[in-house]
Amino acid sequence: MTKHETAKLLAVLAAAFPRFEVDDLKVQVWHELLGDLDYGVLQLAIQKLILENPYSPTIADIRKRAAEIMTPQEEMIDAAGAWGEVVRAVRKYGYCCEAEALESMSPQVAKVVRCIGWREICLSEEPGVVRGQFLKMYQQVSEREQKMRLLPQSLRDEIQKLAGHMKFITGGSGG
Repeated sequence: MTKHETAKLLAVLAAAFPRFEVDDLKVQVWHELLGDLDYGVLQLAIQKLILENPYSPTIADIRKRAAEIMTPQEEMIDAAGAWGEVVRAVRKYGYCCEAEALESMSPQVAKVVRCIGWREICLSEEPGVVRGQFLKMYQQVSEREQKMRLLPQSLRDEIQKLAGHMKFITGGSGG
């Protein structure tokens, strides 16, 4: 998105919310934090926010709504649906076919299953306990990934770079 398009979006917000003031610094800051997003997506996000909220949105509100618009519904799986993927994989592949089972799952579900352990899930004598652990972990992973998706790509890159640097300094492993 261009700086001019950012200014146009801010003008729409100023028209919808009389106390919302636009100046050069605001245009600059909003462009830095929203400029990585598509102008059309931001237009839709702002229109939805104007219709739903009596107060002017923040940059965070707009990024969150834009992320919702850009994320296809089929990618949005809740914790119960994620556990359903695990149960189906256990039934279809069993204990011996871990690689195939993990391949059959969405990446986020497979990530949590790896953390708990495929063997532990398959051989547990208390599936209710494993289910509870999975649901809690899945929720945490989902929230963390959602927060990362809300950040501009340049900020995500800087965070990854810093995290890699900290691992190097502390001698941490990547696993």
